[in-house]
Amino acid sequence: MALAFVLLLIFQGISGWNDGGNLMGLVEHAGNKWRLTFALLLVGMIVGPFVFGARVADTIGNNIIHLQSGDISVLNLALMATLLTLVFSWLARVPTSTSLALVGGLIGVGGYRLGLHSIRWHGLWMTLLAIVISVTLGFLAGEFLYKIERRIRQTLQSKWDRFWIPLSYVLSFLQGMAYGANDAEKAIGLAATLLVIERITPGFRITPGLVLGSTFVWLIGALLGGGRIAQTISHAFYELKPKHVATIQFTSVLVVMGAALLGGPVSTTQTIDSALIGVGHDLRHHHLNRAKVTRLYTAWILTLPVSILLGIVVAMLPFAK
Repeated sequence: MALAFVLLLIFQGISGWNDGGNLMGLVEHAGNKWRLTFALLLVGMIVGPFVFGARVADTIGNNIIHLQSGDISVLNLALMATLLTLVFSWLARVPTSTSLALVGGLIGVGGYRLGLHSIRWHGLWMTLLAIVISVTLGFLAGEFLYKIERRIRQTLQSKWDRFWIPLSYVLSFLQGMAYGANDAEKAIGLAATLLVIERITPGFRITPGLVLGSTFVWLIGALLGGGRIAQTISHAFYELKPKHVATIQFTSVLVVMGAALLGGPVSTTQTIDSALIGVGHDLRHHHLNRAKVTRLYTAWILTLPVSILLGIVVAMLPFAK
C-alpha cells in the first residue's frame, strides 16, 4: 500500500505541475489580483467534487479497468506506466495529457495482468469519446465565444473593465470547480479504489479527507513547477492578453463541467489549449504558431498508444510477477 500511496502522490504532484501551470497562466493574465484569483481557484477545486458529485472518480476507479478484481500490484504498475509516459514526454520536450497517460497505463497493465475481459469497454469508449469531444468543442467554442465576447467588449468600451473584473473572479472560481469535479477526481478515484482493495473502507466513496489531501498535493506541484508552465502557455501560440482570458476560461468551464456531470474524464489542460487555439484562429493572428499547434495535437494522439505499450512492458518485467 505504501508504494501505491507514494505513486499516487507523485502523479497528483505532476498533475499540479502540468495542469496547475496552465490554470496559473490564465490567472496571471486575467488582469486582476493574482493571489485572490488563485485562492478562488483553489476553493473551487475543493468544492467541485461535492457539488457535481464523484462520477469521474467512479469512472476512473471502477469503469475503465475492474481494479478491485485484482490486487494492489495492478494499480502500482498502472501508475508506474503512467509516470513513465509523462517522464518520456518531458525528456522529449513534447506536451502530453496526464488523463490519456493514466487511461493508457490502466488499459496496458490491466489488460495484460487481468485479461481483456477486465476492461470495461463502455467506460473506456466513453472516456475516449469525452476527451475527443472536449478538445473539439474547446476549439469550436473558443472561436465562437470570442466573436461574441469581442462584440460585447466593443459595445461596453470603457465600461468593460468594470464588467470584466468581477466576472473574471467568478470565472476563476467556476474553473476551479470544473477542475475539481473532473481532473482532480482522477487521483481521488484511484485513492478511493486503493482503500477498497486494501479493505480499509467497505465501499468506494469520496471523503473530504481525500479531496483536501489531493488538493494540497496538487498545490505543492503547482507552486514548484507551475510557474514555468504558466510562462510557456502565455506565449505558446500567440501573446495571451486579458481580453482573451474570459473566453478561454468560460469555454473550459462549460466543457469540463458538462463532462463532469456525465462522468466523462477529460483534460482541462487540453480544453484550455484547444480554446486558446480557437481564439487564436478567430484572431487570424499572424503570430499563431501553427507548427506548435500541430506538434501539440500529434503528441496527444500518440500519448494513449505509447502509455498502453509501456503498461504492457511494465507488466511483463520480472519484478511485476
